[in-house]
Amino acid sequence: MRETDSYHQPALVDEAVGYLVTRRDGTYIDATAGDGSHTLAILARLDFSGRILALDRDDEGVARTARRVSGYSSQVQVVRGDFGRLREVAFDAGIKAVNGILFDLGVSSHQLDSAYRGFSYRETGPLDLRMDRRGEVTAEDIINRMPADDLARIFYEYGEEKNSRRIASAIVAARQKRPLTTTTELAAVIASVTNPRYVTKTLSRTFQAVRVAVNDELDQLRRGLAAAAELLSVESRMVIISYHSLEDGIVKNFIRSHGARAQAERGDAVDSTVTLLALTKKPVRPSPDEVHENPRARSAKMRVAERL
Repeated sequence: MRETDSYHQPALVDEAVGYLVTRRDGTYIDATAGDGSHTLAILARLDFSGRILALDRDDEGVARTARRVSGYSSQVQVVRGDFGRLREVAFDAGIKAVNGILFDLGVSSHQLDSAYRGFSYRETGPLDLRMDRRGEVTAEDIINRMPADDLARIFYEYGEEKNSRRIASAIVAARQKRPLTTTTELAAVIASVTNPRYVTKTLSRTFQAVRVAVNDELDQLRRGLAAAAELLSVESRMVIISYHSLEDGIVKNFIRSHGARAQAERGDAVDSTVTLLALTKKPVRPSPDEVHENPRARSAKMRVAERL
């Protein structure tokens, strides 16, 4: 596979690393290494004693990151793993506490642009959508086996798609004739029961919903945030960049629920659990210039919290 500079263009790099790195000699985790861009940006802020653990569950992302940081093997450790198991992955790497953890959620440009991965409805590819290709469940399994009510629930809850029941019924009717196996076959079924004015948004929302279900993204995020909070040293930070409201809501509520005031209102013993301070009252958004240069950054929202 030819390696190009357009593999992925991450959002809010300067802002994220600016918040994240508080000690040049610290230990950091890039929990969503992708193509290694954030890892390299963190590395540029560290001195020779700084360390980074970079992980991703996509084998192509891990390979790309490993190539890009190959000259820094004494400082960067690259592993394949998902951040839902962040604590175990960190412990296996000999890390029990860190100075910062970065999550850049969602899919990479490479995943979207590689038809054979099945993430995009614009190109014909297999109904896959797995971030970790070792996973047993694919989008094809969900689309062709799941009952209509469950499909509708996924489309509504994970894609916030109001036309979820009609889409689910159309999919079940289509697959009774023959299984749906490609992205464009699924897109055609969805488009057939969607107002042409809204078809692009509906396709985006429905494919997002299937992707979230295939990769268990929301539960992964909840587990990853909980593990990250435990791994942070005092006065260390987690930085989370999300791309849709479901993710951002989970992040916002997690930080809020670990605030000292929230714990006190619940009657928690504040000194017996992790306490977080939100450093961003509102999410940080990309500048107009960044969105112009990287249109896929337009939906990015970044939140930052510090462990007290």
